[in-house]
Amino acid sequence: MVPRILLIVDDTPALAARLRDAVPVSHAYLAEDRDSGLDLLRRHKPPVILLPIGEPETDALATLSRLLAEAPSTKIVALTPADRRILAVRAVARGAHDVCSTPLDVEELVAAVRRAFQRADLEQEGRRLVDQDAPPPLRVLRDDMERRAMLDALARAGGNLSATARLLGVSRPTLYALMKQHGVRTE
Repeated sequence: MVPRILLIVDDTPALAARLRDAVPVSHAYLAEDRDSGLDLLRRHKPPVILLPIGEPETDALATLSRLLAEAPSTKIVALTPADRRILAVRAVARGAHDVCSTPLDVEELVAAVRRAFQRADLEQEGRRLVDQDAPPPLRVLRDDMERRAMLDALARAGGNLSATARLLGVSRPTLYALMKQHGVRTE
């Protein structure tokens, strides 16, 4: 489970305080501008960010892009004015995970933040599973196949080392080295 850390990038202290109080998280960090937001993102690695997108539009969208460039798996919930649908569309096009309208409906905001944390949890679990499901290194596979082939040849040859070496197409000294390497004994 990802830590319930939230970053709020907003230059309006009243709105930032209201957001921090409304959303159930373990830690909420407030950034007054883009630079301090990037600094807090680097230091605390919050999985979810609340980012008001308003005027000037280009600065806010650039901030959104910069935050995602810095931490692509971060989920950004964009807060856009209800009468500016085009801002919401542009925010989603730039990579925002979700959008909430302002003036804020606290229940809508809490639901959006919960969805963002749930999505971050699922993605983290997915990355963990992919790492677990990764194929073993080629050397491990090669050693395993080599050992199996040697044991099979030994069984076919009835334990005769000269016949085993011929079946495998190697010399007797090479067979002895392979047996030692793989811990195979014929006693």
